[in-house]
Amino acid sequence: MVSIPEPEWFLTLLNGWTLTRDGRRVKVAHRQQRLIAALALLGERPRTFLSGLLWPDSSEAQAAVGLRVSIWHINHELPGLLHADGITDVSVALSEQLKVDIIDLERDLHAPVSGLHGSYPRWERLRTAELLPGWYEDWILVEQERFRALRTSALDSIAAYQLSQGNAEETKVATAAAISLEPFRESSYRLLIQAHLATGDLVAALRTYRGFSAALRQEYGVGPSRPSPSSSTVPSDPAVVKRPSAVFRSPRLPRRFPPVTP
Repeated sequence: MVSIPEPEWFLTLLNGWTLTRDGRRVKVAHRQQRLIAALALLGERPRTFLSGLLWPDSSEAQAAVGLRVSIWHINHELPGLLHADGITDVSVALSEQLKVDIIDLERDLHAPVSGLHGSYPRWERLRTAELLPGWYEDWILVEQERFRALRTSALDSIAAYQLSQGNAEETKVATAAAISLEPFRESSYRLLIQAHLATGDLVAALRTYRGFSAALRQEYGVGPSRPSPSSSTVPSDPAVVKRPSAVFRSPRLPRRFPPVTP
């Protein structure tokens, strides 16, 4: 008896929702997309949890019906996508054969930072990889914020590693990407200032510090936290620190601080 190979599934959640089977895109209704996305991001979950998550404004009975209908459509239109042993009266799970782009990316982020050395395309992917843009349900907003924080932290780690290796220009690229995600992230600005100082560009370091300080005060009414005495993240030349206006004139800033380019 000839065995039929299992289909190869790949789910894309970054910058849009796409599902492929054996390399071919398949059409999936939005109701089923929501269930598949929830299982991909959260893993196997009880039916009661999923129905409440995906149909929060419905009664318990109506939500349960909505979930059953979605499961039925997935089983009949996408056979093999749900885990055979994970479809019970209690819980639901996706097939272990399904590959998900965000899971692959997060796995890379937990690898040693040194493994990202010199890989600019991956930095750019961290900057641009938005999780399901245009989805505004509460549960996905939580996941979007979690993923944004993970990306920003990873870019900071890459920048710090590049700086420790003497790669100031690469540090600037990574910090610019982090700042584009979190415009008021102090740790990213500190790394950017250190990168400017490492290349001897005191003017750029001071401009960055003063620009960030002004934007922070304009937006939140506070300035950057004071660095420790051993910190080299701010210019130390007494004449420059006392009279920064002698170096440059602070630009007029918009309400939202624009992304910094290296």
